[in-house]
Amino acid sequence: MIKNKRGEGYIQVCVLIIVLCMILSVFVTFASAVNVVRLVERNSKTVLESYLTKNSIVIYNSIKQGNNDADSLNANEYISDLASFCTFEKSGNAYYHRDANGRLEYFIYNLNVGFTEEGKLKLYVSYTLGVPIYFNNIRIRTASIPITVNVDLEERF
Repeated sequence: MIKNKRGEGYIQVCVLIIVLCMILSVFVTFASAVNVVRLVERNSKTVLESYLTKNSIVIYNSIKQGNNDADSLNANEYISDLASFCTFEKSGNAYYHRDANGRLEYFIYNLNVGFTEEGKLKLYVSYTLGVPIYFNNIRIRTASIPITVNVDLEERF
């Protein structure tokens, strides 16, 4: 096939190279999307742990004074902490993250923060992560990935 001097064998070689490049491109795109998912999940868990620590101090102080504020939760505080930690830009109900060139890397929407068990310091955050898929700097599609992160203060102590 490669040793054919008339040029007929080169078509098959070119097609094989194109197919291999397409498979490699799909693999790299998938690996990049998985990396973004892990990064966003790790960042949201870090911010949620910080938020839980801050709220545990407030809840403990209110219990010492005879109140029980464990049922209330300020989700806007968590969202603003997450936006500043991950350098998100808010537009509507979604939070966008752009790379150094200004191109959209990923965005999150449908943010929900709450207790997994009422009255205990077990929190969750759930959201949908949108990862745009580009081909030749043109946005082809957006992959939507639902993510839920749980933090439990009782596991550590």
